[in-house]
Amino acid sequence: MLVGAGTVVVVVLAAWAVLSMTGAAPWDEEPPAADAPLRELTATRGAVATGGEPQWITGISSDGRTFVDQGGDPVLVRGDAPWSLLTDLHPDEAETYLATRSAQGFNAMLVSLVGAVANGAPSDDGATVDGLLPFVDGDVLRWEEEYFDRAHETVRRAGELGITAMLYPIDSWTLDHTFAGASPQTCRAFGEMAARWAADLPVLWMTGGDYSRSAERDACLEAMLEGIRSTGDDRPFTAQLRDVSSAAADDHWRDRVDWSFVYTYGPTPLAVGEAYAATPARPALLGEANYEGENNTGGPTTTPETLRRQVLWAITSGSPGDVFGTDDWEFHDGWEARLESEGAEQVSRIRDVVASLAWWTLRPQESFLTGGAGGEAEAAQDVLDADLATAAVAPDGSLALVYVPSERAVSLDLSLLAPGAEAAWVDPSTGAATAVGPVSELSVTPSGEVPTPGDNAAGAGDWLLVLGTDLPF
Repeated sequence: MLVGAGTVVVVVLAAWAVLSMTGAAPWDEEPPAADAPLRELTATRGAVATGGEPQWITGISSDGRTFVDQGGDPVLVRGDAPWSLLTDLHPDEAETYLATRSAQGFNAMLVSLVGAVANGAPSDDGATVDGLLPFVDGDVLRWEEEYFDRAHETVRRAGELGITAMLYPIDSWTLDHTFAGASPQTCRAFGEMAARWAADLPVLWMTGGDYSRSAERDACLEAMLEGIRSTGDDRPFTAQLRDVSSAAADDHWRDRVDWSFVYTYGPTPLAVGEAYAATPARPALLGEANYEGENNTGGPTTTPETLRRQVLWAITSGSPGDVFGTDDWEFHDGWEARLESEGAEQVSRIRDVVASLAWWTLRPQESFLTGGAGGEAEAAQDVLDADLATAAVAPDGSLALVYVPSERAVSLDLSLLAPGAEAAWVDPSTGAATAVGPVSELSVTPSGEVPTPGDNAAGAGDWLLVLGTDLPF
């Protein structure tokens, strides 16, 4: 089924895998109204699934390591975090956001279905920026049609542009406001309504978000999931927790999720590696790290170098992609001009490089680095203070990636590579690759170590070494 040096057989594919992006929503007799004219589709970096429709994230591979599309092919998650998209933007503004991100290759977005000030919305009653309320008299089971029609059209349009919504029907912030005091029965009924509303949309189910557990809050979120599942909707679900780096580390939620949303502001190999090592095997996706323009640990403002490190450390530690974010997650004034920020552009270039390879065959392989790996990373470190080099290798030796975050020489166990492997250095700040040829032609020091090429185009010392038998460079 797949092109490349590996095979993934789909085991979790939702019954809705073939969606009609224009059909009537089953929660209403009429199709959702379009509140704004749609632009013609622009050329994007997004893939096309079997059958010619946009590629959506629909399931999980049989080995539990990657996400797959509606054709069963692996999907590299190239996410963004526009949390308040459905409440902060008018329809024409949402179109600007979606079209730009699609053209940059983004294929997933974290978004809350209902707003609260803490998730970026204008108010805690869930109203949109132009005053549309989600519920009649605050009753979460009496939906205001205009609000949910608009939200449906926005998520539908995202899917048309190849973007899957990682959707939070109830998150930790709305639990404190619109869902405050809601009984488990109400939360379950809301989950059922949300599933029927989203039956024809490309959605992965989420909950939590800076979420600290309590028995009462857990009961609502679990009931919401039960309501979703009661409709026959088996799309992958996870919870984003604050007190642990992923649900894989939480005794309560571990067995209730289908994949691990990895949440860390420290060096990403630690948290991603922990989730990757958990059993049973599940995708360990870097879902939130430092956002561009922010630093939640009190260190320096996040730079493009920080972002490069976060993504490439995650990929070489087992993450099937990443979710990018910026300080505009709540759409500050002037956000449109910042969509093409240097951080977004550099992360997109890195993703393009990884997507051009058989990345789904890779497995974290510390032993590939026999020297020069650097010091041990610590969870409390700022990303720029960590110095760990990381590696991933396909079991058959057909592909390997080594991310070196600073200038140095490294020693490699080249016996893990398949015969005929070649090498290339990739500048992660530009995505430009310099082919070396056979691995025997790599420059080495007198002691047999492989030095990095010096400063990259951004003036930093980080480089990605790609080795394999069928490189596209």
